Amino acid sequence: MLLQIENVIDRAVVEAALEAAAAPGFWADGRATAKGRARAVKSNEQALAAGPAKGVLEMLARSILDHETVQSAAQPAALARIMLNRYGEGMEYGAHVDAPYVEGVRTDLSFTLFLSEPADYDGGDLAIDSAGAEDFVKLPAGSLILYPATSLHRVTKVTRGARIACVGWIKSRVRSAEQRALLFDLDRIGADLAAVGPASSAMGDIRDRLANVRNNLLRRWGE
Repeated sequence: MLLQIENVIDRAVVEAALEAAAAPGFWADGRATAKGRARAVKSNEQALAAGPAKGVLEMLARSILDHETVQSAAQPAALARIMLNRYGEGMEYGAHVDAPYVEGVRTDLSFTLFLSEPADYDGGDLAIDSAGAEDFVKLPAGSLILYPATSLHRVTKVTRGARIACVGWIKSRVRSAEQRALLFDLDRIGADLAAVGPASSAMGDIRDRLANVRNNLLRRWGE
């Protein structure tokens, strides 16, 4: 499941992250964290939480993991890694699959939180393989794409400007993507019932029963 989530962070947080990223010495060679074939196809810059990006990344991690839709769709148990990356003109990341474990944490889901506006750069699309075809994703600043870490994906070459984004990997409490999708659907149905249903005891009882089914499935499927 590919899930686009709007306004995960607001404009003030985007601007604070971009201001920090403009400081001298902020960026390092992105190949340092790539393994195997991925290292050969990776051309970008990155900033890890162990360096000058620490404060920015801590702020972004809180915003991402606390977001209601991320909580519902990902069922996060842990953040494997979070970092900032930058693609200047001529930079790209060829087709690759993310590592199954990052720093000892299983990677079930990958995410990209866009910090640059689409109009500020050309190219730089996140291309995710889906049954032999590619979905090209380029979202407004502050929006996030959540997708399975098992997906073959790439970042197309930037031909103008610079693309700055926050990327990371999530270990889910629910390993199965199908089970996560079912739990997410139950959450959305509950939200829809709350929004459109009459404020009656009968409707409240239905919502309670639905929530109970959802919670019991999470108990059964969760780790």
